[in-house]
Amino acid sequence: MSALKPLLIWLVAIAVVVGGLALTYRDGYDEGFALAKAQGDAALTEQANKHEAHMRSLAEAAVIGLRKAADDLLASQARGNQLAAELIASRDELRAVTDKLKGEIKHVTTLYRRALDAQPEPQPPAVFTVGFVRVWNSALFGTAAATAMPATGSATSGTDAPPAGASAADDLIAGVTRADLLANHVRNGEDYSSCRGQLKKLIEWNASNGRK
Repeated sequence: MSALKPLLIWLVAIAVVVGGLALTYRDGYDEGFALAKAQGDAALTEQANKHEAHMRSLAEAAVIGLRKAADDLLASQARGNQLAAELIASRDELRAVTDKLKGEIKHVTTLYRRALDAQPEPQPPAVFTVGFVRVWNSALFGTAAATAMPATGSATSGTDAPPAGASAADDLIAGVTRADLLANHVRNGEDYSSCRGQLKKLIEWNASNGRK
């Protein structure tokens, strides 16, 4: 037994050393694993935070864009409503002018004075031929085709005329009176002014919406 004691002592010492090394290795492994895991978690957290910040930035930009688009739409609608209201008001003004002028047609087409101190007398009849009506309507509608002139009274509004060019039919009396001619001009004046007003508002609408 005395001979085996040194051997047992060495075996115990070796076991202690090996055990210590094993414990040291395991502790180092655990510490390394924990450190690597902590670093990985930190990297993942940082990446997640960056991604969240990026998505938040995109969402905020989208919200700002939507708000701006909504504001632009509201402003455009408000401008459109304003232009429409102005156009309606302009049409009402034109119609008021037309009604006023129509009310003066009879007065300015029935009597006249030879001088300021003279008594009113019936105006002499005005003679308008078929050719006159044809040329009037051709200039009005921008075409050589014959177009009847609307009438306001009992007189004939117009006579179907032959194609453009002088002919015997052009010399016939058309039956159009001064009142008919003036009423036609007043109505056309309202139409032209209305078209000009619409065109102006359309130009303003396009300009306010950034169109050239």
